[in-house]
Amino acid sequence: MTKTASGKAGNAAAGETGKRFNLNRLLDRFIPQEIQVRPEAHRRARMFMLSHIAGPIIGNTLPLYMVTMGLVRDYRAVVFFVSILLFWAYPLALKRTGRYQLLAFLSVQNLIFCVLWACFAFGGVNSPFLSWVLIFPLLAFLYLPPRGWIRNLLLGQMFGSLGVFLAMYTLGYRFPAIDIRTLETIGMISTAAVSVYFAMMALYFARMLHEQREFTTEINSLISTSDNLRSLTAAANQASAAKANFVASMSHELRTPLNAILGYSQMLLEEAHEEQDEAMAKDLGHIHKSGSDLLRIIDDILDYSRIEAGKMPVNPTFDSWGKHIGAWDAQIATYVIDARRMRWIGNRQDHDLTHVTDWTALGSTVRHLIIGILTQNEDGCVDVTVSRQPDQHALVIKVQDTAPDGEVRPIPISPEVFVHVDDATASKYGGTGIEIALSLKFAQLLGGDIQSVTLADGSPATLLTVPDLAVARQLAA
Repeated sequence: MTKTASGKAGNAAAGETGKRFNLNRLLDRFIPQEIQVRPEAHRRARMFMLSHIAGPIIGNTLPLYMVTMGLVRDYRAVVFFVSILLFWAYPLALKRTGRYQLLAFLSVQNLIFCVLWACFAFGGVNSPFLSWVLIFPLLAFLYLPPRGWIRNLLLGQMFGSLGVFLAMYTLGYRFPAIDIRTLETIGMISTAAVSVYFAMMALYFARMLHEQREFTTEINSLISTSDNLRSLTAAANQASAAKANFVASMSHELRTPLNAILGYSQMLLEEAHEEQDEAMAKDLGHIHKSGSDLLRIIDDILDYSRIEAGKMPVNPTFDSWGKHIGAWDAQIATYVIDARRMRWIGNRQDHDLTHVTDWTALGSTVRHLIIGILTQNEDGCVDVTVSRQPDQHALVIKVQDTAPDGEVRPIPISPEVFVHVDDATASKYGGTGIEIALSLKFAQLLGGDIQSVTLADGSPATLLTVPDLAVARQLAA
């Protein structure tokens, strides 16, 4: 009960955290995805959004105060109010069009008009709103990249507009008459509003820089971890290749003396048969068989290591399934004590199935799979059928292990070598323990797989799927 209560409390806290106001999430609602994927552009767009959402709230306190207090109630205040209110249209325009640089340029032009109009209409160079001119370069710095023609054009527009305004004052242009003394209070409000605006933008900019530094630190940490992982992966690949090369070279070194032992044991066995020395012939037969089994194990280990090292070539040819069954039968009978427990199920039409694959590798796949299954049980039989997938791109070889009582037994498929499902010694029945794992390696080499499945009738089966290499290469191309 305690765990449940704590879990509910944790979920409630997580829910409250999720409902908590997030300024960045609000700003990102108006920023197109193509801008968000570029960090520098995303940072500038967020500054743009913040100033356009909060700016009109701060700025419109000025015309509203003048109208409320009865200082000015004519078109000048209306133009001042509407030009500030217009900034709320830019976030919506950015969301709809994604034209950030154009909107940033137009927004600064809007601000230039707004501030210079307030200065023109309310006091000229003595206007309490003249301090808002300082925002021009700030926004140019925050909105646009440090270089580029649009930034230069914007700066030129700023200084040009200010130059025209100062020229009008210098040349004695008569600005609309207004009593400056009535604007003393609004001057203090204007200065406070500018200060709040500057503080807001500075604090958010500092926060973004802090987040950017944290993000950069995380990126550097991830890069360092990635470099370490690449180094470890390279070391693991080198170790794997060294292991495979060692196993392959040692396998070759072991085969030479073993072949000599087999040759001498065969010669002695023939002499024992000629001399009719049955006891000696029996002992020599055991020696020869054990040597043959050991040589087969070494050959299997060599094949396994070559596949793992990527040094086993694949030579696809066009041929029919039935041409190879006889050779595979003979090889299985050589390796397994009672190969008669294996049956090829099907008709002549199945044997005529044609395919493009490496038939030598496919023979090793089928042979090792059947030997591995036969050596797991002393009784029953193994039925093998072949068919083609409906899409005509793969051969499917179905293998089922049937007990003497007719029950179909499941066949575990393990990629581990020298593993049997029971504790019986594999060599007791003619196997080595590597057959099924090696069969799986050969199947994967051919682009196929071996899987234990349950058929529609509920009986277990093992399916060896081998794709047509010609079709596979055409699809890859």
